[in-house]
Amino acid sequence: MQGDGKIVAEDLETMKAGMAKGENVLLAVKPGGKGELSTNHVAWKQTRGLPYVPSPLHYRGRVYLVKDGGIVSSFDAKTGQPHYQQERIDALGNYYASPIAADGRIYVASLNGKVTVLAAGGEQPKVLHRADFGERISATPAPVGNAPYLRTASALYAFGK
Repeated sequence: MQGDGKIVAEDLETMKAGMAKGENVLLAVKPGGKGELSTNHVAWKQTRGLPYVPSPLHYRGRVYLVKDGGIVSSFDAKTGQPHYQQERIDALGNYYASPIAADGRIYVASLNGKVTVLAAGGEQPKVLHRADFGERISATPAPVGNAPYLRTASALYAFGK
């Protein structure tokens, strides 16, 4: 921008060029680096099955991802090798909330209010339970001990044994 708060054609071209260089990527970085890190510091890299909004979840030696359409992936956290990748869990919708884990289970919540509970681990995603809360869920559930708390558009739920 030219300092006057207005975007001109040159600004648009600069932004367009910057976005063209972008890459949607999940990286595991080796510990111990300082300053600007090179590709030698990358332990592993994934470019498939990555979500638009939700953050990855690290749980029990794995990295879990959920993306729009109810598509999940699970990678070995040390090697990046997939246990499963881009598997459908029959939970259509957009996903803004990040997955969480509690008590050996992975919880994913879609924007349209559907929560799917998966078993942690395995070579395929195993659905343990589904629930439809009937209203928008955009906030990431919060695990407290082994009990997840879930906020919908109008309510706060706590689940436990």
